[in-house]
Amino acid sequence: MVFFCDFDGTITEVDVVDTFLEKFADKEYLEIEERWLKGEISSLECLQKQISLVKNVDKNTIDEFLNTVKIDPFFKDFVNLIKKYNGKVVILSDGFRYFIERILNNYGIKVDAILSNELVINDKTLEVVFPYQNPFCQAGMGNCKCKHSENQICRNKTFYIGDGRSDFCVASKFETVFAKGKLYQYLKSIGKNPVKIENFKDVINYLKLEEFLNGRKRVAST
Repeated sequence: MVFFCDFDGTITEVDVVDTFLEKFADKEYLEIEERWLKGEISSLECLQKQISLVKNVDKNTIDEFLNTVKIDPFFKDFVNLIKKYNGKVVILSDGFRYFIERILNNYGIKVDAILSNELVINDKTLEVVFPYQNPFCQAGMGNCKCKHSENQICRNKTFYIGDGRSDFCVASKFETVFAKGKLYQYLKSIGKNPVKIENFKDVINYLKLEEFLNGRKRVAST
């Protein structure tokens, strides 16, 4: 049993990358964002160009910013519940591993894997590295979420949890999706039936409801 979770806006209360850019990047990043929304550039190119607009920011400044980021108050309970039944929680993100690890560490949370882009912090300049780039990614993302999940979908009981545009493609391939925001609206528009959530408490309650209806622990399925 594997739960794949988006990070920005799903586990965190805000989109961390967007908030970071708003605080530290030249305002030109908004024009780049608009080009991405219009489909003129890929997600990968958008992120690369936006991060290049962040200047004179060192590691301490980044850490101070990340220390202010709040997460879903029920996410830690969710992770503990899934681990109790030998399940796995894997974060799939088009954001940065450094951001994700720092924020989760602040809350004492350890997941089974983090699959994301990498951020290299140089002397007051930043560089994006895409270790999971897939030239055939239909969404043009730096981190192809579909590529990570496709083998797991075949071998395990799998679930997806997300909220936004970067989740559209991958979430459409899952039987059970916990969705909020734009992801929920999108899945409904293509005839899917996602579980609507506001936070991870809703996910926990759903899993307990399934336990009651089935007379067993659904989360214990493999």
